[in-house]
Amino acid sequence: MVESQVRIRPAEREDVPTVVLISRTSVTDEEVSGFGVPVTESRAEEVDRILSSWIGNGRAGAQELLVAERDGLVVGCVKIEERGDDLELVDIDVLRPMQGQGIGKSLVTYVEELARERRKRAVTLGTSRNSAGVAWMSLPWWTSIGYSVTHEEENDWTRSIAPGVREIRMRKGISHPD
Repeated sequence: MVESQVRIRPAEREDVPTVVLISRTSVTDEEVSGFGVPVTESRAEEVDRILSSWIGNGRAGAQELLVAERDGLVVGCVKIEERGDDLELVDIDVLRPMQGQGIGKSLVTYVEELARERRKRAVTLGTSRNSAGVAWMSLPWWTSIGYSVTHEEENDWTRSIAPGVREIRMRKGISHPD
């Protein structure tokens, strides 16, 4: 069987409900327990919040929202944000039944190419370590695709989860042909 291609593009306003659904269902409550803040707003409230800051061309406030399509269906998404000389990968989600099929890797590769085009030094991101010292399940994946841990920190986000939770900061340098 031939796998269909993944197409990455800026999100459109009408993609927002699907993006929220994907982000809400890409992990289970059990998986996120101790690693993330429980979702308190409804899907409708989250959709409304994103749409209220919608600028257009995949932008909601300071963040850019990109989607991955396969066979015309949105199956993944990534949020990115310009942070000086770096491009921050804020969040990445893939529809749960589609995980493990290279969609996340395609999204990350696209973000890295954007960083290169924009002359950024690196793509950065954060993942978490729970209060028991266990790293979030994506950490080995990030290191396998070239991201390195730069440091761990406590911050407002980790304090909102639980005492002792740490953010694991990661970085991948971007080379430029010249």
